[in-house]
Amino acid sequence: MPDDVPAVAASEHELLMLARGLIEGHVAEVGAIFYRTRPLPPAISTTCAALMRETLAHVWPALWRRGGIAGTAPGGRIWERHPPVGLTFSVATLQLLRWLVATPFAAPGPTYPPLEAASLTAGDQVMVYFALDAATGTSAQAVIAAQPLVRAAPLAWLGFAELFGGRSPPELGGLCHGAAAVVVEALTSDLARRWRAVELTKRAITSPNALVTLGAAQDAALGGFLAACDQHRRRDLAVFVIDAAAPLLQRGIAPMPARLDPTSPLASRSAARVAAGSLLRGVMTWAQWDQAHRGVRFIDDDYTVAQRLLARFEAIQATGAARAAAWLADLAALVPTTVPPSAATVDRP
Repeated sequence: MPDDVPAVAASEHELLMLARGLIEGHVAEVGAIFYRTRPLPPAISTTCAALMRETLAHVWPALWRRGGIAGTAPGGRIWERHPPVGLTFSVATLQLLRWLVATPFAAPGPTYPPLEAASLTAGDQVMVYFALDAATGTSAQAVIAAQPLVRAAPLAWLGFAELFGGRSPPELGGLCHGAAAVVVEALTSDLARRWRAVELTKRAITSPNALVTLGAAQDAALGGFLAACDQHRRRDLAVFVIDAAAPLLQRGIAPMPARLDPTSPLASRSAARVAAGSLLRGVMTWAQWDQAHRGVRFIDDDYTVAQRLLARFEAIQATGAARAAAWLADLAALVPTTVPPSAATVDRP
């Protein structure tokens, strides 16, 4: 082996490959690591630590490749709209990676070791988000989401609220400033796709309890985040709600559950229908904001910001907001659930 090629143990190589796979979105490679278990020593070498730092330095470019929004600053690519901002990682990222490598996901659930809660930096939260993303469609995703460390990540709640039913979210205001706000901005397209995809699944849910649990988690995450955006004057960070809902509103695809279990109590079915409207309630919050933005005068300090947000809401407009309000009223009414004709031909976001 050439002298300039760093040598690490096999277990350390697995950690580095997992980190690289999560960051670059190599789902197949990450999946293979998830389902093979390798014992790990209690500590990593200085060489592995240096290589890990180099690997984590690629997180910002990976986020930039996922896209972003114009926000409240002049146009341009996301790295041109913001001054350089550090994305720090703590020992929690290494704990997450070690746990992912060591956990026998192919084994029965009771054998899973716990991943204890820890204080998380913005960088740690990104790695948690990437882990949940890479595990989409696998049994490992629910196991990852059940861990205390993952449940404590606000960014995970914002992107994967449907996985956290029956639990309370952490405080979400930290996502509205500093490096975390830039991360949310970069993930705008990702967040919109995720929320829209979950919205489409609601039409096939038959269990009222399942829909109530889903809706409660979504309401907690989205309501908390929208309130934080309003408080921190960063409503632009919530435009993923517009991007998620606009195509569904335009095509008449309502989140109406088609066949709730008729043997369940009427009260349960009624609560389930109301719970299905989480994203629509986010649209109504945006409609209220839009009215406020229209009242900002040219001489006001917030005029430029308001104009940008007005332009973003044009994807929904008053007609889309009216449709969202009508759907919410329909969900709250005790009437038979029907699937709009256009929904039968659209099965993916």
